[in-house]
Amino acid sequence: MTSDDQYQYGKMNRPNNMDKLVFILLFIFPVLYGYPDKEEILREINKETKELLFADNIPRKLIDMVKGIKNIKDKTIRSEMVCRTCEQVIDNVIDLRKSEATKDVMVDYLNKLCRAYTDNSPDACKGYVNIDIDSVLFIIDHKKDFTPARFCAIRLQHYQCVDPDADPWTIPLPPPPSITNPSVHPVNGTKEMQVLHLTDIHYDPLYKPGSNAKCADPLCCDSGTPANPEDAAGFWGDYNVCDTPLHSIDDLFSRIKEKHNLDLIYFTGDIISHRSWSTSIQENREAIRLVLQYFAKTFPNTTVFPILGNHESHPSDYFSPEVTLTTNVTTEWIFDLVAQEWSKWLPNDTQSTIKHGGFYTALVRPGFRIVALNSNVCFTTNLWLLYQDKDPFDQLLWLVQVLALAEKNGEKVHLLSHVPPGEESCHKQWSNQFKKIILRFAKTITAQFNGHTHIDEFRLFLDNEEPVNVAYNGASFTTFVGYNPNYRIYQVDSSELTVTNYDHYIYNLTKANENSNVPPQWFKLYSFKDAYGLEDLSLKSLKSLFINMNTNNSDNALAEKYYRYRGRESDSYLKEKCDDNCKKTIICCITSVETSTTLNC
Repeated sequence: MTSDDQYQYGKMNRPNNMDKLVFILLFIFPVLYGYPDKEEILREINKETKELLFADNIPRKLIDMVKGIKNIKDKTIRSEMVCRTCEQVIDNVIDLRKSEATKDVMVDYLNKLCRAYTDNSPDACKGYVNIDIDSVLFIIDHKKDFTPARFCAIRLQHYQCVDPDADPWTIPLPPPPSITNPSVHPVNGTKEMQVLHLTDIHYDPLYKPGSNAKCADPLCCDSGTPANPEDAAGFWGDYNVCDTPLHSIDDLFSRIKEKHNLDLIYFTGDIISHRSWSTSIQENREAIRLVLQYFAKTFPNTTVFPILGNHESHPSDYFSPEVTLTTNVTTEWIFDLVAQEWSKWLPNDTQSTIKHGGFYTALVRPGFRIVALNSNVCFTTNLWLLYQDKDPFDQLLWLVQVLALAEKNGEKVHLLSHVPPGEESCHKQWSNQFKKIILRFAKTITAQFNGHTHIDEFRLFLDNEEPVNVAYNGASFTTFVGYNPNYRIYQVDSSELTVTNYDHYIYNLTKANENSNVPPQWFKLYSFKDAYGLEDLSLKSLKSLFINMNTNNSDNALAEKYYRYRGRESDSYLKEKCDDNCKKTIICCITSVETSTTLNC
């Protein structure tokens, strides 16, 4: 993942000095260089890009042109220029490889492209290219119909790039039953289950309190002397581009063990840090095993249902198809690892699908089923979508089969996935088919649980404008970028298996870092029903909340509260004010459960 991708979470962005370049393309650039129109600009960018192959340094002129394009305010013009520039660049890359360029030549050229077209530091560019190069070359060499349009339409989907040859693949759905089977497994008693939701821990083994928290790399707080005392990495974490020290994880698990009696634990992925340019299989293995041991040792009598995050793999975000199994680019190792590590909690019959694609289903008790997906395969930074984007690992087809059987047997399902529905960087067709599956089996799935965005939010699935399903996002324990750490406890009806309420716990990072000798002061930020004035968390109540937040009243207290809770009221987050347009976008996303609709919010 590039540094550009890492700042898509929430509102928090790395400070930069690029504002002056907002109009460079449309106004300054033609005057400065004398090119009268878009075509001339694109030709000049292409010329400079080709000459990078032989350049010793990255031309300032090219860097300015690229930044200018990225900062065009008109979305339509920006998208057109970004997509066409992308196609030019990838065309050059493909042509270079087809001309029998060696791996070393490709590494050198891709490294220069990274430095010209992204904000990554030279070290980060070098790391990304060295990690990714074998996968890149495999795809160029073996994907017969690999085109620039395909690359740009997938990788830069958020710019609305188009591939005219894209396959609008579909997943067949069975017709709904004429009579819906009621649950045939009643539960005696009315005790609610207590379910812990943890997500996005992002453990950083290199985190060093007092180190530089404002560095040139996509992740900091690991080395260097800060220029100012306020730029020193905090003891318990940092609001800057930093992840989680081990002692903070230790405090998290100690706190939960001390304060809560749990029935189940949902862990929705992302153990590995955002230092994606310098990961290795061995280091990822060690970090994954260490964090999973915290779950096992802290809660020895509680079942954990874990799933993969996009960062668990190496290279980060990559999940390669079966065609790579006997090659040096396979990511099969991550499936083999978690199949072994998760076996302490999961039945033996989950092994085959975990080893196949990192997903599984398990019966908690008669009538209650967990379905755990590897939704990371849809993430557009998963380079292997360029090779095979049609239902990777046949996971959605499998999901339909599992849900159809659950429906037939009168079971209720909790659906776990890392990348949430409607995420703008989830492959459009995957997202489209996933939505159709949820709508078809909405009566069987009583709730969904996600992570990935680091944002506290929920999403409603509507069918003919009526709510039929809900997905809860557990935000993140990592502070990346600008958030307070958190965890969540759901109260779940033991019979209906619906979420009846939840409590969201945080600590204020600024206050915690004032004294490294005192554990952070955890507190309940809010309880959902009380915070939003709801009688329950029924779909009807959630829709009413959405409607009330979506009023045109600029003083809408509900919308303001929802915004504040998204970032867990962190000091850093609240510095970024959210105007009416900002709030409209946030509220729009609640019912945007498909990528194409989220991109229009």
